[in-house]
Amino acid sequence: MAKPTGHPPGLRIALSGGGSGGHVYPALAVAGRILSASDTAELMYIGTAAGLEADLVPRSGVRFHAIHAAAWLKPGLAAKVRGVWSTARGTWEAWRLLARLRPDVLLTTGGYVTGPVGLAASWLRIPLVVHEQNVWPGLTNRLLARRAQVVLTTYADTARHLPDKTVVRVTGYPVRASVVESDREAARRQLGLAPEWVVVVGTGGSQGAPAVNTLMAAVWSAALDRPDWAVVWATGARRFEAATAHLDRTRDALRLRVAPYVYDLDVVLAAADVVVGRAGAGTLAEAAARALPLVLVPSPHVSEHHQERNAAVWAERGAALVVAETEVGRQGLSAVAALMDDGERRRAMGQAARGLHHPDALDRIVSAVEDAARSRPRRRA
Repeated sequence: MAKPTGHPPGLRIALSGGGSGGHVYPALAVAGRILSASDTAELMYIGTAAGLEADLVPRSGVRFHAIHAAAWLKPGLAAKVRGVWSTARGTWEAWRLLARLRPDVLLTTGGYVTGPVGLAASWLRIPLVVHEQNVWPGLTNRLLARRAQVVLTTYADTARHLPDKTVVRVTGYPVRASVVESDREAARRQLGLAPEWVVVVGTGGSQGAPAVNTLMAAVWSAALDRPDWAVVWATGARRFEAATAHLDRTRDALRLRVAPYVYDLDVVLAAADVVVGRAGAGTLAEAAARALPLVLVPSPHVSEHHQERNAAVWAERGAALVVAETEVGRQGLSAVAALMDDGERRRAMGQAARGLHHPDALDRIVSAVEDAARSRPRRRA
């Protein structure tokens, strides 16, 4: 198949986003779309060695560069000092790196690393495009918005929380093509899941979440006596031993599965009927793309209550049931069971979720990135 034309020849695009999958996957989705449409585009990714990006980006084939970055709003004077020092060091490293690589544009997708990278880009007059995935924009993105050529958002309401005169485009969240295109029947065959099983997928995100793991352990126990339920559960690598210590893992190995991390999440979501997880932007967007209902346990520990604000939007639209972390033991299993046992409700909530999906998000984001790149005088050969 011929690749689309229209991309500036030799376009150099820098991407940055780190810490969690919610920041890394959007950037990789954009990278994949650009590389599939251009033989000449050159991509580079700037993150930290400690974030999930250090694992995922090299797997994608995009060139990866690591700098220092850390949170500087953590409690305690020592943590703040370390955060400020790491940010200052990372800004210097980002400036040197960008000055050498000379990209035509920088796209940032969130995380502490994007502060130093975005600031360095603005000093070097590299056009900056910011993508904000959450209803409430994070502090880093609110600061970078003043220097950005455009801020791209998942939700229209986000514009109200950005600085005055910020140029905003509502694009939606860029879901990977494999998530959208995976076939349900093929996915079930690949995973060995029977067509008649009702499949619940549980994930606390790339780092895992104790509250989600507590809920999924309860679902697992209930599923032992429900032969029509199937469980696929990712605990997070650091939490696997604690999460599975008391599970009965000797029965129904095909129907009941638990692992530290699921790399083929696109296939797993294609096979799913219900998703249980945090209210991070990536979880929400990928569920919406698959028209999947959710049981959300928003993290109360995320700064500025981002996840609780996200979850509220989904609950208002009828796309999710929300269980507060403090209520997981009392309400969590009943919320999951209410969806597992009611196909009509699953379908109605799934359609509500689909209404929050932007199928052209990738095209809109790539277009904005290319527009920004064209605004910079082209380098001489």
